[in-house]
Amino acid sequence: MGYFLSDRVLDAKHNNLTLVRLILAASVIYSHSLEATNGMDETIALFHQPMSWFAVNGFFALSGFLMYRSLERNASIGSFALSRFMRIWPGMIAMCVIVVLLFLPFTTVSIGAYLTGSDTLRFLIYNQLTLGWYSLTGVFCGGSGEPCNINGSLWTIPWEIRCYVIIAVLAKLGLLRSKPFHRFVVPVSLGGALLFLFPPVHAWLQGMLHGHLYFLEQIARLWTAFLLGGVAYANRHRIPLSWLGALALLVLVYLTRSLFFGDILRSIAVLYWVLCVGFLAAGKIPGAPRLPDFSFGTYIYGMPVMRLILLLVPAIEGHLLALATMVLVLPFAAFSWEAIERPAQTLRKRFRKPRGAALKAN
Repeated sequence: MGYFLSDRVLDAKHNNLTLVRLILAASVIYSHSLEATNGMDETIALFHQPMSWFAVNGFFALSGFLMYRSLERNASIGSFALSRFMRIWPGMIAMCVIVVLLFLPFTTVSIGAYLTGSDTLRFLIYNQLTLGWYSLTGVFCGGSGEPCNINGSLWTIPWEIRCYVIIAVLAKLGLLRSKPFHRFVVPVSLGGALLFLFPPVHAWLQGMLHGHLYFLEQIARLWTAFLLGGVAYANRHRIPLSWLGALALLVLVYLTRSLFFGDILRSIAVLYWVLCVGFLAAGKIPGAPRLPDFSFGTYIYGMPVMRLILLLVPAIEGHLLALATMVLVLPFAAFSWEAIERPAQTLRKRFRKPRGAALKAN
C-alpha cells in the first residue's frame, strides 16, 4: 500500500516542496563545483548522468506538476503569464546587475570599458531576453585566456519558459482536459521522445541535421520531464507514493542506465523522489514547510559565487568548493527572496485577475 496525495497536502504549509527545490539547487552547485575542479561526480558512475542532470530534470518535473495545477485552478492565460513573469524576471534583473558589480574587481580592462563592453552589456540584456550570454568583458578564468563562464546555469531559464508557453497553449486549446491530455498529448510527447532516442532514428537524424540535434535533445529531455510532472498532478489520486517504490526505481535506473530509454526512466525516478520527499516526508522534517523559498536565488547566484571563489582560491578541492559555495550563496539567495522575489509576488497578487473557468475532466 502506498500514500496517495490529497488536495490538502498541496498547500505549501503541508508539504516539503520548498525544501525539495533548495536541495535541487544545491545539487546543481555540487555538480558544477566538481566539474569546475575536474572532480568526479559520483552519480555518473551509478546512474549514467551527473547529479545536476537529475536536479534540473527534477526542477522541470516539479514545475510541470505545479503549472498543471495552476492552470487547472485558474485557466486565465493572462494571469498565468503575469505570474510566471513576476516569478522570474525581477530576480533575474537584480542578479545580472549584482553579478556585474561583483566581478568588477576581476576585469582586466578599465571600469568604463568593463561596464560598456559588449560582453557585459550582452550579459545584462540578453539574459533578460532569454537569449543567454554568460561572460563579462575582460573577466577570464584560469590561464587559458578564455572568457569566464560566469553563469552558465541560466541556460535552463529559456527552456523553462518554452515549457510554460507550450502548456499555456495546450490549456488554451483545451488539451489539458483529462481525455485529450491522456489520449493525445501524453502519448505523442512520450512516443516522440522514445522515437527520437531510439538509436537508429537518432543516428539518422544526426546525419540529416549534420549533428545539430541540441534543440531536439533538450525537447526530448526537458519537455518530457515537465510533461511527466503534469501527468503526476493529473493522476495524483492514483499514484501511490512509498519509499520502497522509490528504492525500486533507483535499482531500475541503475540496471537500465546505458539503454536508450534510460533518460526517460531517470526522469520518472527523479519525479517520484521529488514527490516522496515533498509529500511523503511532509511533517517529518521539522520546519521544512516554513522555510523561505531561497531556491531560485540559490540557483541563479550559485555559479557566480562558485566562480568568485575559484578566482580567489584557484586550487580549492571540488567538494570543499561545493560546500563553500552552498554557504556563501545563502546571503545572496536570502536577499533575492526577501528584497526582490517575495515583494514581486505580493505585487503580482494585487494584479491577479478573477479566476477563469477551471479545467474540467471529461
